[in-house]
Amino acid sequence: MHQLKKLFTFIFNHFEEIIVIICMFGIVILTFIAVIARYVFRMPIAGADEIATYMFLWASLFGASAAFKYNKHGGVPLLADMLPANLRRISDLLVLALTAVFFAFLTYYSWRFLGQSMRVGQTSPATGIPVWMVNAGIFGALAMCSVRCFVAIIRDLRGMDRYPTVPVSNSIISEENLDKKI
Repeated sequence: MHQLKKLFTFIFNHFEEIIVIICMFGIVILTFIAVIARYVFRMPIAGADEIATYMFLWASLFGASAAFKYNKHGGVPLLADMLPANLRRISDLLVLALTAVFFAFLTYYSWRFLGQSMRVGQTSPATGIPVWMVNAGIFGALAMCSVRCFVAIIRDLRGMDRYPTVPVSNSIISEENLDKKI
């Protein structure tokens, strides 16, 4: 039971990264195979570009959710930087709450859009993939964005760091150690 809980915790904590890795790996492999098939064997793969586009859409949306999870999304804190520390915290929480509500709003309407696309039964032109499958990824990514914003608010109100630290590997070459001899 403990191992199952550990697995679910890992999946929840790294859901976005797992989806992004799968999509990016799929894009690279599919595009490589499509290029080889087209230019070496003169047999193009129908729909390869369409599937790669869908994977790119999912990767970018789930990547946005991962950015919210680690506080690596874009922002312009010009006014907030001028506030005292206690007011800045309140301002940041307010912006985070508004962002969470906005993503919850988008999640609700993407859920409705997903239901509509399931009822209509539309399929993609080149591969025949049901469009609702693509829309399910949009719904999932927006839902995760709102969840990550709400989690950051809860963590802040509990006195914890809002965002977990970004995982770092010691084997990655960074700008700081480029000049160092390995």
